[in-house]
Amino acid sequence: MRATFTTWLGFARPPAGVARGAPGRKGYRLSVGVTSDRTRRAAFKLAGLACAVFAAPAFAQSDGAIDTRAATEKRIYELEGMIGGDTSAEKQAVGLRWLADLYVSIGRLDEAEAAYERILVFYPYDVASSNAYAEFLLDQRQDPERALAVTRAAIAWANSAPSPPPYLGRTYAIRARAFADAGRCDDALRVAEEAERRADEDAVEDAIRTRVRCLSETGKRAQAQEALLQLIGETGASNPDDESSLVAILTREKKRVDASDVDRLTAAAVAEARTQRAKTLAAENATLVELESKGRVRLEATLRPGDGRSAILFVPDLGSRRSAYTPYAQLFALDGITTLTVDLRGQGNSRCDSLPASDRLPPRHYADLPADVAAAYAYLVETRRIERSRIAIVAAGSVCIVVERAIHEHNLAPVVVYLSPVFPDDDRELASAFSFRPPRPAFVLASEEDIYATQSLRAFKAAIEPAPVTTKVYTSAGHGVSLLREPARFADVDAWTKAALASGASESRR
Repeated sequence: MRATFTTWLGFARPPAGVARGAPGRKGYRLSVGVTSDRTRRAAFKLAGLACAVFAAPAFAQSDGAIDTRAATEKRIYELEGMIGGDTSAEKQAVGLRWLADLYVSIGRLDEAEAAYERILVFYPYDVASSNAYAEFLLDQRQDPERALAVTRAAIAWANSAPSPPPYLGRTYAIRARAFADAGRCDDALRVAEEAERRADEDAVEDAIRTRVRCLSETGKRAQAQEALLQLIGETGASNPDDESSLVAILTREKKRVDASDVDRLTAAAVAEARTQRAKTLAAENATLVELESKGRVRLEATLRPGDGRSAILFVPDLGSRRSAYTPYAQLFALDGITTLTVDLRGQGNSRCDSLPASDRLPPRHYADLPADVAAAYAYLVETRRIERSRIAIVAAGSVCIVVERAIHEHNLAPVVVYLSPVFPDDDRELASAFSFRPPRPAFVLASEEDIYATQSLRAFKAAIEPAPVTTKVYTSAGHGVSLLREPARFADVDAWTKAALASGASESRR
């Protein structure tokens, strides 16, 4: 099975004066869509999420691939049973998004399309769901005209909102690609430019890729090369297709291109992008930090030093970027707490040409993810001189599995805050990690509509008791970092984390 999971859960109220599509307090935004290589970075979430989705046994085929169809069918049956009746609109939307993903993974495209349509009946103003549907239409149906219609409607809803909703940059990037697929490069270039103006790094990457394609097709090779080198720099030259495109552009001008010339251009683009990121962070009173993890893998992180002796390590969900935590890291740093946000291998700015991109990471690299968390933790202890008992780790979604394994395998001792954790119930290594876990405090948060997160929350609490575990389940709160967007929910995390770190300080004095 080849699947790419892109997960967003958030919430958006409809614009003022707009009737709701179905009963419910808020629109539930869960985007778990099977996409093309253009959004391959989000495929890393499959490693953790699939453990929860495909909990039934899987069998190896003769070619070595894992046959998960029986497990998928079982999960579809379970999810279909959760939808309908008096189930809330929010929970139905979540279940439908999972179902759409699972239907696609086994080729039931008509049912997947019907699931997307039902979601938009509930929440026609939900931008992320529209994005996932438009990508489905492009990737699975090869229907750019319908994708254009879906994105046009999403942008119209967004323009009626009091403020731009999240993921709108992604909408413009998808719309630009749809125009390109429809052979309308002038429109694609115009919309790609709009996507690049939005503060969404993933959307910018996809928009630049569309811009390169259209510039090349319209004979503007110099501009295409410039844009492509910008893209290669930002992605750490991790996408071999981008390098192939560069070779194609160069060979149009001269028949033969030396590999050394390509390597030189690529290395210069990557170095320039890193230099620019360092300058941008310095302007924010932050520092770009380069860490070395297992296998001499380069990790990139952002340090915001505080004037106290406590620290928080932020670990983004698999397939996400450390920048998702930027506003929260800034707030803690202003209160004197040192913060470090890190991109794990194959993700964000920790991508590079010698490391497979997130959707192509072999099992050995996935197995080494806990070492990445340990490397960042060690930096705080050894370089920043933070006491082990005064470090908190904040993690989201399926990366919570990685953090628990890091605690077990590398003898770490943080307090933890888990945002919408996804813990599979059949992971023996994880069960072992729970069994030998040091009795340090944990705070676990989830939204009640987030089916797997609420299950994982309860399972985690039961597995590590009598260790001190505080849990909080909100209504219509989103998933992962989205939980922190509401000031009251961030205040809960802020108060608990500071109290836990203060308790660690008391322990260290004793």
